[in-house]
Amino acid sequence: MQRKIVLVAVVLLVAIAVPMSFATGVGAAFGLPIGGGLPGSNVMLSLKVPQLPFLMGIGFSIGEDNSSFGFTGDWWVANANLFSFINYYLGPGFYVGYANSLLLGGRFPVGINAFPIKNLELFAEIAPTLAVGIGEDINFPVWGLQSAFGLRFWF
Repeated sequence: MQRKIVLVAVVLLVAIAVPMSFATGVGAAFGLPIGGGLPGSNVMLSLKVPQLPFLMGIGFSIGEDNSSFGFTGDWWVANANLFSFINYYLGPGFYVGYANSLLLGGRFPVGINAFPIKNLELFAEIAPTLAVGIGEDINFPVWGLQSAFGLRFWF
């Protein structure tokens, strides 16, 4: 049992330390009322390293009556400048969300991001989704729309 705990601790330490050794963007994403917001808690911690075109988001909410969880992972296949300090991005991704039932699905975020000052990134996105709903019944297809805005600070 102790070996498993040590192994999990080492894996988590490496997973956190390696991205932090490079420039890292850490921030928050907040769901918008367009579509369904974000999966799970509608507020997520956002993590991006510039060496990879991969962005992660994780959020959860624990209450007396209800709990929820959400995780997103997006692979930016395009991330280019529109004009001045405004950029766009898009690419396929996936998400896991749990509120009253579990949703496992794909998403395709399309967004804009801006760097008004050197270490601050602002962003807004909209992402059509297709998922499988797992609860008392299994539902497919579950179509949806996620949307969010947020910010990241780059260290």
